[in-house]
Amino acid sequence: MTKKSIKKAFATAILAFGGLIVVGVLISALDSTKERVVFGTFKDLTPLFLGIAAAWLGYCVQRRHSYKQQLRTLWSKLVEAVQQALQYTHLSKPTEDQFSSVLTNLSIAIDEVRGVFKNLSETDGYGGLYPFEPIKDIFGLIEELGYGADFNPSNAATCRKKIFELWKDVRKEILKEFDREAPTFSHSHWADVDKGRVYDKHGIPKRPT
Repeated sequence: MTKKSIKKAFATAILAFGGLIVVGVLISALDSTKERVVFGTFKDLTPLFLGIAAAWLGYCVQRRHSYKQQLRTLWSKLVEAVQQALQYTHLSKPTEDQFSSVLTNLSIAIDEVRGVFKNLSETDGYGGLYPFEPIKDIFGLIEELGYGADFNPSNAATCRKKIFELWKDVRKEILKEFDREAPTFSHSHWADVDKGRVYDKHGIPKRPT
């Protein structure tokens, strides 16, 4: 269950509870039956309503938890595949086995995405559009780069830059699916000047973030 879906589920539950409160108030105000039978019946059914809502929200939370586990697994495979592709561009004369290994891992990552996310506008009669095209394009860049005698280091440098930019752009969108927060304790000399002392003390250059 995506972050959007879980928010929608809880918003629906809040609206439903609000509706029940309004209904209860109206029944209480308008119930003119002997011994307030209608209101009493509604009040007796309230625990049942709450139980159903709690079970449904628990189911939604469980689905969200399972979905996040799938996301973490997918993220690890994507990072591994893309980093392997980047390292491939640093080789001077890669072998066919190295070439095959990189493409295999990228291909697995591409299909792993399909296992977690539906294609855009996907229906029974239409396959839809792949949700994260840059990952497929990284595969294409490595495929064009080749191996052995066909491998050109100057082309590899250009390819590496393209892969990095594609990955930086697509990971920004994928990470939006995660529930992330800023750390309580961080170490960034750009955010806190005092954290830069170790760099100054040992003459370590401060690289742009």
